Amino acid sequence: MENSVPSSRRPLLIIIFAAYLGLVACITILPTRLSTFRLPNSNHVNLIPLDYSFRCFLQDRNAHHHLTAFCLRNTIGNLVLFMPLGILLPIASPRFQRLRRVMLFALSLSLSIELIQFVLRFFGNLRAVDIDDVILNTFGAAIGFAIYSLLTRNG
Repeated sequence: MENSVPSSRRPLLIIIFAAYLGLVACITILPTRLSTFRLPNSNHVNLIPLDYSFRCFLQDRNAHHHLTAFCLRNTIGNLVLFMPLGILLPIASPRFQRLRRVMLFALSLSLSIELIQFVLRFFGNLRAVDIDDVILNTFGAAIGFAIYSLLTRNG
């Protein structure tokens, strides 16, 4: 796959990519007044892959009807958050024209976010730390790369 972005547009794409990374940082790291309202138990740490996600969806819907919507928003949100990464990264840099490189970058970025969230817990930032987020973010970047591949193949 060849990156066909004209050199005159590359600076704009890099600015868009940097803005996207800044938005990701704001959404995932910076504390907001809504941080404590995002999760029913926003101070949890999950290191078991897919454990929290499955338990979240398997809750008794009659007893915890509000959790079903939260679980769906959380899952879709983590996928969608990194989809632009899978599209923008290969456009912004010819080094990321392969799925493997995009996924390694997404995995590294997502792991970094979760590690920062964990460390910030000791300073009062009560964001949940969840390995499921890493898995979903990485898969979201792969979906984004698939969209990029389809668009550039047919374009």
